[in-house]
Formats: sequence, structure tokens, C-alpha cells
Amino acid sequence: MSETISYKLPKHLAARRSAQRYEWTVQVVGVSVAIVTFTLAALLVGPINDIRKERQLVINPETVAGLPPGIALLSKTGTFRALAIDWASIRAERLKEEGKTYEALQLHQTICALAPRYPKLWAYASWNMAYNISVSQFTPEARWKWVRNGIEILRDKAIVFNPRSITLYKEMAWTYWHKIGDFLDDEHWNYKRALAVDIERILGPPPITLTNAEYYAWFKKVVDAPRDLDKLLKDDLEVRALVDILEQVKLYPDLSLLEFVAMNIRPELMVTELYAEPLAENTLEYRRLTIIKNPEFKPALERLLATVRSKILREDQKFDLDYMYSMMVDRFGPLDWRNAFSHSLYWSSFGDDRCKGIAGSDPADSMNTARFVFFSLSKLVNRGRMTLYPDFADPFASYVDLSPDTRYIPYVYETYMRLGKEQFGDDPRYIEGTPGPNYMVGFVSSMHNWIHLLYFEGGEKNLALAEQYYTWLREYNRSTNGQIQGQYLTSVEELVMHEIRGQLETYRAAGTIVRTFVRRALKQFSLGQNRQAMTSMIRARQCYDIWMEGTDTLLNDRSALERPRIILRDEIEQFMKDMRYSPLFKARLWKSLPLEQRQMVYDIVRPVFVAICEAQKPRWDVHRAFGEPPGMDAARKNLPDYRAPAHRDDVEEGTRYEN
Repeated sequence: MSETISYKLPKHLAARRSAQRYEWTVQVVGVSVAIVTFTLAALLVGPINDIRKERQLVINPETVAGLPPGIALLSKTGTFRALAIDWASIRAERLKEEGKTYEALQLHQTICALAPRYPKLWAYASWNMAYNISVSQFTPEARWKWVRNGIEILRDKAIVFNPRSITLYKEMAWTYWHKIGDFLDDEHWNYKRALAVDIERILGPPPITLTNAEYYAWFKKVVDAPRDLDKLLKDDLEVRALVDILEQVKLYPDLSLLEFVAMNIRPELMVTELYAEPLAENTLEYRRLTIIKNPEFKPALERLLATVRSKILREDQKFDLDYMYSMMVDRFGPLDWRNAFSHSLYWSSFGDDRCKGIAGSDPADSMNTARFVFFSLSKLVNRGRMTLYPDFADPFASYVDLSPDTRYIPYVYETYMRLGKEQFGDDPRYIEGTPGPNYMVGFVSSMHNWIHLLYFEGGEKNLALAEQYYTWLREYNRSTNGQIQGQYLTSVEELVMHEIRGQLETYRAAGTIVRTFVRRALKQFSLGQNRQAMTSMIRARQCYDIWMEGTDTLLNDRSALERPRIILRDEIEQFMKDMRYSPLFKARLWKSLPLEQRQMVYDIVRPVFVAICEAQKPRWDVHRAFGEPPGMDAARKNLPDYRAPAHRDDVEEGTRYEN
């Protein structure tokens, strides 16, 4: 029988073995935890890198892939790169002072390439070009080129490398709003002309619409157009066939085609209708016109134009078409993209939306970018209606006019209310239905301006809106004691006309105001704004009647104004002689004037008409552009306000000057 022998380890050996087992357990647990931790960390690398790219905490290789090899190498030189930037900046300033602007431009581009992720460098380079270098030039062409360079370096490079930098969007909005849209630069009208012609070259003239929905539908064609031109030409056989025909007359699917269409397919009176001699059938222009005006090609031509416009707006102008459309439909109304304030509104709104929540954004730039939404909309109310007679060969010779556009007023009102509640909704001073305490003063001032504009433009809808805003002023803009202010205890008409009565204090002031309204009406008629023109004529008659009532002034023959018919006759004559107005506008006005008014001035302005037609190239037919009114023989004898031509010194008194 075997006997089991038991052996008990000594305490020191048992303690050692226990320690070895514990150490092994700790090692296994530690290695397991490490494996799990590294695995989880590896899974988080992708999301973390996405967040770093989104918040612009790292350079995205895709955005700097186009840097020249030399610059890319310099960007890896660490501390020496900062020294290179300092030296290049000093050198660029010196070159600018020496007038070597193109060398300075190249050096600025090098500086920005050395630090593509530093927005302040790009902003300074843009400012230097658009403001400092531009004003050192001596021609409008050169100055506009440098303003455009300042815009392009931000739009085409800086924002590409820093797509969520609020500073760059603020600079873009400022340049459009202040340099081009405002009036502080000596060449601001030329900047406005150049920008408007550039956009009209792409989009064509805005259509004549009766509702905002019709305008949106016109722009939606561009938004919905195929975004691959090559694919369209491959898949759409009708468009492909049309392109082949257009290429035979040297029109290609690019900006040249858009420009030709913009020149020749317009909603208003066309210059070609006034030519003294029709185009010869063997000319290139005649063959082109025959193609683009052929009804059979119209559907295919519209599809082609929409695609080319989409391509240029996205690739050259760097617009987000979907955002452009949504900001019009959802927030700001039917924007005219030829207007600089529409561009400042786009870049400020787009930047504000795109940069929300970005770490490290400059608070001042964020606030100012949001403010440009208000500023741009307010400017569109006062100068948003653009009339453009483009000269595509020489944009600086184009005619451009800016006038108030009351369509934007409701959108400004809604924007004030929306952003005011977002920013001040938690402020104890905030009152529901107001834009908040910080915006209140500017908002009330704007409302007074809106009421005047709506009243003077007239129309049932405008007058109802003016009453609505007037009611708001009574309710929320009270005196310090809580009572309704005395100026709001009258009607809208009495409020507006009271201010006009205050201006009709002298004979000279009354005559000036009446004639100003008449001139405005003639200008509006020439631009096709017939409803606004009729309202201006009504306001002119109201001011005339107020003065002639003699309630504040004892009228006599010396203080009585000329009869309205005489004032109108003289203003028509002056309009036709005024060289500031386009000959085409004068032709439109002449066709829209009532017969009797044309009879009153025809003989006196006929030499002007002849001179205008002879100066056009090709020459206009004076009978087509400014035809003689019927019944002139009877009018010369019987019309009481007929204006005869001036007498000549070398003929007997009483002999009429023969034109």
C-alpha cells in the first residue's frame, strides 16, 4: 500500500510563487487593456481627423495640392518660413511704393502660399490690391482690374484653402458692399458697370415678371441644369446637333455664346429694330441671329444656355447655386445678381451659415459678417432696382441706374425680427414682436424710410404694407411715458405729405420738387416702369396743387407755377437733350408718350433726334426711332402749348425755322 507524501512549501517560497502569479495576471490584464485601448483609438482616428479638418485645425492636403513645388518645399522649412514671410512682406510694401504693382502682386501670392492656412495674410493681400494698389492707377480699366484681383484672390484661393474662415467671408462682403456698391471711391460707377455687365453676360437680362415665383422659376432653370457639360453634349442629341450648327458660325458653348445671346435676345425694345438698313444676309451676325432666333432650336438652346451658365457660375464665380436659390426663395427675395449688394448679401449670409460653431473664429469678424446681412438688404431697398443698358465691348460706357426697390422691404423686416430674436431672445429687455434692444433705433429709422418709399411708389399692396408698418410704429415706438407719439396720430398720407409741405416753403423749392417728380416719371417711363411713373406724376400734381392752394403763401402771377402741361412739355424737351440718358431709353420714352405731348415738342427736338440717329453705329432710322406724330400740321396751328423751334437771325421775323 503506497503512502502519499505531502510537502508544504516554505513560506518564503509560497510568497514568491503568489507574487509571480499576481504579476503575470497584472501583465495579462495590462496587455489586454492596451490592446483594447489601441483598437478603440485606431477606430477614433478617422472621426477625429474629420473634426480637425472641419474646424480647420489641420491643413487639408487636397486644398494645397496645387502649390508650386518650390513653395511647397519652403512651406516645410519650419522657423525659416516665418523669416521668409517677413522679408517678402517688407519687399512687397517697397515694390508697391515704387509702383511695381505686378511684382508686388506676385510677391503677395508667394507670401500667402507660404502660409495658406493663415486667413489674415490673405485678407491683407486682398485689401492691398482692392484698396491701396487700385487707387494708385489712373484709368477705370486699371483700377477695376485691381479691385477684381482683390476679390479673386479671396474667392479663388483664400476661401478654397480656408473654407470656414469667417474673416475671409467678411472681407468678401465688405469689398462688394463698400468698394463697389457704395459711393466713396471716385470710380464706383465704373465698378458697378463692370460688375453688372459681367453678370449680365453670364445670366442675360433679367426677365420681365409679374410675381416673385416667375423670377424664381427663371433662375431655377440654371440651378436644375446638368452640371456636366460634356455629359449633356453626349446624352442630349438635340443639344449636340445645335452645338454643331453654332460652331459653323463660330459660336461655342462658353462665355462667347452667352454674350451674343445677352446682346440679342432681350425683353425690351431692341436696337436692331431701329437700324436704318437691315443686316445683310451674308454677314456672320445675320447667320448667328437666324440660328438663335429660330423657334425650332429654342428648347435645345435653353437647355444649352442653362448648362453653360451653371458651369461658369460654379467654376469661375465660385457660387453655390443651390444656396443662391434657397436664399432667394426662403429668406431674401428675388435678388438681382448684377447688383453689388446682392453679392455682399450672398457672401455674408453664406459665410455666417458655413462658419457657425467653428473654434477660434474672430468674434468681431463673426459679428460684422452677420451685420452685412442687414446692411446689404437695407441698401437693396434704397438702390436695389437696377436698369442696365450694357456695352459688352466697353463695359465702362454702359448705362446703369439704381433706384429704390420696395420688394425687399418685407424681407428686411423679417430678417430683423428673426435675427433679433435669435440674438436677444433671452435678454430681459427683449419685447416679442420687436427686433431687440440693440437693433431698435436703426429699425425705426428704416421703417420711416420704408413708409415713404411704399407711399410714393403707390399701389394697393404697397399702401397696405405702409399702413401695417405705421401701426407697428404706433404700438412699439412710443414716448418715454408710454403714450403714442404725436406724429403717429395722423394717417400715412398726412404723415408723408406733411413732410412734403414742409419742403414747399418757397416758389423755387416748389418748382424744383414738382419738376423732380416729373423728371422721375419720364425716366421711369423710359425704363418701362409704367406703374411707378404714373405714381410719380400723381405726386407731382399733388405738390403742384398744394403750392397753388396758397394756404401758406399769398400767390400772385409772379409766385404761381407754370401750368402742368407746360412743365411736362419743357421736361420732355430737356430729357431728350440730356446726354446722360441712353438713346435707346429716349426711343422707348418717345413711343410711350401720349400723342398730344409728342406734338407739343416734336418740332423743337427733331434736330436732336436726327443727331442721335446719325451718331449710332449702325445708323438708326429716325422715322423708326422717333417718328413724327400724326396730325402735326393741325397741332402747329391749334395746339395751345405747341412749342415752335427757335428763330434764326438770318431770316425775317415770324418765319419758322425749317428742320
